[in-house]
Amino acid sequence: MAMMKLYLIIELRLTDQAMEITLQSQKIVTLAKSRESYEYLTKLLIGTSESKRPRHPVGLAISEEDEILAVEPPDNDLVVRTIAEDQETFNVWLQGNDGILKLDRNHPSFDIIYATLDTSRICSQRTWFIPNRDLKIADVVLVER
Repeated sequence: MAMMKLYLIIELRLTDQAMEITLQSQKIVTLAKSRESYEYLTKLLIGTSESKRPRHPVGLAISEEDEILAVEPPDNDLVVRTIAEDQETFNVWLQGNDGILKLDRNHPSFDIIYATLDTSRICSQRTWFIPNRDLKIADVVLVER
């Protein structure tokens, strides 16, 4: 399965077979109308793209064929601290979240994610984040000020 990442949606277009979504990078991805839960996923995407400023991202898993495989609404919070649990994992405490999120050193975007979490902590700036089912961080971005 493709990795979940956070994206800003610029434009949504409906066609006969799909919803075409233009991302901030200008990449166009599609959500097929034949996909199970198309209606629900469409509502999530429309709600995200119509959000007021500051706009917020949405979590998308995108296939190599640029098809949306999964949609997840992100959460946002302030990072309170990050502490190494062991050589492979960091624990991440958030201000308003009861649980502890994990960040694996072997994550392909570890350096970027860790730097974003550190900026959140140091500057008291909220982050948007997407955790996987096992509470491991898939992606984070700073909330626009």
